[in-house]
Amino acid sequence: MTGRLGRYIVIEGNDGTGKSTQVELLAAHFQRQGLTVCVVEEPGSDEPEKSTPVADELRRVIKNGDLVRSPEINVVLFSTARRELWREKIEPALKRGEVVLSARNYISTLAYQGRAEGCNEAEIMRLTELFTGERYMRPDAMIILSLSHDKRAERIAMRGELQHPDTFESRDIDFQEKINQGYQDVAAEYGVPVISANGTPEDVHQAILGHLSSLENNQKTS
Repeated sequence: MTGRLGRYIVIEGNDGTGKSTQVELLAAHFQRQGLTVCVVEEPGSDEPEKSTPVADELRRVIKNGDLVRSPEINVVLFSTARRELWREKIEPALKRGEVVLSARNYISTLAYQGRAEGCNEAEIMRLTELFTGERYMRPDAMIILSLSHDKRAERIAMRGELQHPDTFESRDIDFQEKINQGYQDVAAEYGVPVISANGTPEDVHQAILGHLSSLENNQKTS
């Protein structure tokens, strides 16, 4: 977009939809073009270069299934990690003119804590705006990956036995369906395109590249 430094692209979707895989494929794509890429994972990552120490500590709390807490506390934890990643990783990289690729952003909180856990979505948005900035709220591109329940469960099972039985990805099918529907509802409300992740990683990658190319062409002609 005119006047914007860098490029901020977000890949969203429920657990098991292949967000990290698609982010890595996009990173390789942009790097082949000679661009500098910053990869971020919300709310933190097992790979230090994709997060910050503070965000990683918050992620450990979030993923601790033995730590009983309310959905509202989850909103605060995710929002705090989000502020840390925005201030320490995403915003500086954009100011340097880099391509920032993020697996998840506030859309996850709207789908999980808003639609699936019943938190006030206006409060989620207010807190996100307070903790981040306009550029975070309006990425250059956002895409939601959608996957059938059976394929999603199959992919999660391939990761091995879950270590934390109460983390979000191990919740029952009713909760997962609420999340899936939540993503569809949020996509419709906020105008975020949904791409099927049922194909091969390369098929999904090409679909994402096609969408990004269309966005770029529209921006050139507008």
